[in-house]
Amino acid sequence: MDPLHSLVKESLNQKPIGQSKNFEWFITDIGIAALLKKQIKNLSSLDPIKEAFELDLDLSKEEKQLIILDEKKILLFYS
Repeated sequence: MDPLHSLVKESLNQKPIGQSKNFEWFITDIGIAALLKKQIKNLSSLDPIKEAFELDLDLSKEEKQLIILDEKKILLFYS
């Protein structure tokens, strides 16, 4: 497992900083991770930025990367 996946996986064992309709949100050493709560084939139908705003997280200027770990889909937001 590469170091990025290890850091994200470790963060998912911590208490989430919040939940929105489709995501559980976690702090990582790299940025903010949004764990998809249920399996959805088309992530483009979701608006994680809008859901983050509901939790007072402004991720609109952050880079975004999709990570798949143990069949879980995670969006990683970082600068």
